[in-house]
Amino acid sequence: MQEKIQILMDLLEINKAQATDIVGRYLKSVKDIHAFLDFYFETLERENIVGTTYEKLRRVCKRAEIEFKKRFEDKEIFLEWLKNKYKNSPFFRLLESDFKYSYVCYDGQGNLFKRLAKSINMLVCLNNFGELTYEDGEMLKNNEFKHALIDFIFKNQERIGKDIYINTSYKIKGYTSLSHEEEYNNFKKVQKKFLRRIKKNFKRK
Repeated sequence: MQEKIQILMDLLEINKAQATDIVGRYLKSVKDIHAFLDFYFETLERENIVGTTYEKLRRVCKRAEIEFKKRFEDKEIFLEWLKNKYKNSPFFRLLESDFKYSYVCYDGQGNLFKRLAKSINMLVCLNNFGELTYEDGEMLKNNEFKHALIDFIFKNQERIGKDIYINTSYKIKGYTSLSHEEEYNNFKKVQKKFLRRIKKNFKRK
């Protein structure tokens, strides 16, 4: 604890009482004070926080409490943190057989039974609404796999943000709207084919 206090005093030029308050209130469980300081300066730059050094430190510490502690303890806080940080981007590389899960289904006679399944290789993403999706943007269904996936990611947060390169060979097919003239020409082509078929059928009769 004393080492953390001294580092804050030296690097941020705050007095001992302020440094002791910050460490005692927010940073007791922070193992790497340098990782916290990286977070501190990144947050200041990203969010343009103003005030005295001590005021800035207190505001960043409240965010840091979620970043370094609370998201590991509470799943709801974790999910909110995840949405804020990784919205509209990939964030987790899932591997085959990372976990097993079971789901209920019916046999040929209509009887319920549990089936065991394994996780799959996939890049887990969040869309713009903070919803879990596959790499191609398709939303995950709200089923046993999704719940097991959330539990696994929550327990393995150290893997978030690692190996999240996107498969560039996969391309989502785009939709190109046609002009009025192109639509009319396509309509005429289809109409001509249809009329030719009618004439052929009429001649056969």
